[in-house]
Amino acid sequence: MIDSEGRGHIRIIRRINLKTLIEIFKDLYLELKQNPDKQPNITIYVSHSIYEEMSDNMKHFHEFAVSCMDGTFDLIVLTNELTN
Repeated sequence: MIDSEGRGHIRIIRRINLKTLIEIFKDLYLELKQNPDKQPNITIYVSHSIYEEMSDNMKHFHEFAVSCMDGTFDLIVLTNELTN
């Protein structure tokens, strides 16, 4: 989803494979990249339980995005209180 300020948001509510995450991220990144006045800003929200299952993949993917791509990329792990 892209909000009214032009920031992208991805919320992961169930386990997905890394390929699916990359496809979703790529589509959102390319959509945001169309605005030449702004660098892409994407936040990925993931529940604590899913993050625990996918932690290595999520960490490595986030590190890759931050180090190799233009823009701002945040990874937010939601606590159980926020996801219930």
